[in-house]
Amino acid sequence: MSTSRIRVPEVLTVAELVRYGPLGKARALVNGNIDQQVSAVTLVSELDQVRQCQPNSAVVVHHAAAHGIWAVESALRLAWERTASCVVAPAGVAETRSTVLLAERLRLPLFVVDQDPAGYALELAAAIASPEAARAQLTSRCAVLFGERSTPRGIVGVINAEVPGVSVALRTEDGHPLVGQATATRSGSRQVRVAVPGPDGRPWAVLVAKLAVWSPSWAEVVQTILRLARAPLAASVARSRLLLAQQAARERLLLERLLGRGAGKAADAGNGEDDQATEDAEQAAAELGWRLDGGQVAVFLRPATDDADVEAATPGVLATWREAFPEQPLVPLGRGWVSWWTGEQADCPAVAATLRRHLDRPTGPVPLAAGVGARGEALGGLRRSLGEAELAAAMAIRGGAGAVELFEELGPRVVLACLPTAEVAAVAEVALAGLIGGADGPALVATLGALLDCGGSTGQAAERLGLHRNTVRARLERIRAAGIDLDAPEQRLAVHLASYAWLSAPTRHGAN
Repeated sequence: MSTSRIRVPEVLTVAELVRYGPLGKARALVNGNIDQQVSAVTLVSELDQVRQCQPNSAVVVHHAAAHGIWAVESALRLAWERTASCVVAPAGVAETRSTVLLAERLRLPLFVVDQDPAGYALELAAAIASPEAARAQLTSRCAVLFGERSTPRGIVGVINAEVPGVSVALRTEDGHPLVGQATATRSGSRQVRVAVPGPDGRPWAVLVAKLAVWSPSWAEVVQTILRLARAPLAASVARSRLLLAQQAARERLLLERLLGRGAGKAADAGNGEDDQATEDAEQAAAELGWRLDGGQVAVFLRPATDDADVEAATPGVLATWREAFPEQPLVPLGRGWVSWWTGEQADCPAVAATLRRHLDRPTGPVPLAAGVGARGEALGGLRRSLGEAELAAAMAIRGGAGAVELFEELGPRVVLACLPTAEVAAVAEVALAGLIGGADGPALVATLGALLDCGGSTGQAAERLGLHRNTVRARLERIRAAGIDLDAPEQRLAVHLASYAWLSAPTRHGAN
């Protein structure tokens, strides 16, 4: 809750009296500027009595004072001079065009009632004397409406529609807006904030409400309403994630059938049943809007961190993807998620550039890296492109979050994607123990790898490492002193793989 507070009397506003008080029974001729508070009621039987009303009063004009051509207009002007909150007049006498225009110009709410003004003034006075009753009614109504809404937009919309003088937005903890009114999240005073947990109980979002009028009791009422909204919001998110997970599971099975993977294998048609299964799968894909004809460029997304739970992250990744690329499918498969661009959009460099722009602004549950396959034709080309994209993604994750690799640019290096890096790195810890064991072991292994990558050229290795050539030469002498001979053909391949795996392993020490 904001610490900047302006204390004002604990009273209702005109808007609250309209929605949950006696003003709800009146007809509004002018209902602008209704966030003003109402602290008193003044019943006037003579127009001069308006001059005695208190600021923030509701001025009720009795029939006795409403006679005369300009009686209500005069009451409006006097009420405006006394900074009254609204004027209530008998029905019929105030319903002229000139009266309405004057009230609009003065920005003074004007209501008319059919009942006796004196009795109406008593009802208003009773409501103003007991604001808790109206606010309890407001809270109760919001609780009932929350139960009738099933989406975050609907739940936040209840608050914006029912709670007078309050604009509310739901945003993530890092400030990303989800639903609601953007004005609510602008910095300033008169804000109430309530944290909203996700289905797993961990922090998920924040409800931010901006109050047009501040008072401690009103802020407490708004905070209570926001707290009431937390459980329905968590339930709606859980429901949404469950639906996403179910849909993702169905689409994964369908894609596996199309690709000839898993239990639903149907691509290698060898009999009539398989042919029918393939036709059914292609029909189901067409119903989902998947294009399987023409040019195809597959994309494979993988978590950039080894500890990421693909299954748990799937709903969030799918939601983020659909927000960025509503026309592109994304299906969980194996250790990541698969998408593909079709037709004229199937241009590998363009797809890679689009992915880099998206992955550079991580908003999903896990950081991602991506591989892009070469362009293929129709379903067979998509199968091949997907296999290439998966290999390229295995290389991309070594570049960290946001990295994108194109299969066509990797060339033979893609073989390294199949290397069991962790296992080879464990062996390298033993084979290169004399090099790794020292304080500057990581730097020596990095230098060893750069020298082998550069065919033994100290100049190129120095440029790659950003070091002086003499530094590289000094490190080379120490590498040789550790028993590693770069000129020995029988050692070179093994040492190269060992240094590469050890430098690529996620648990290695940092090297320069």
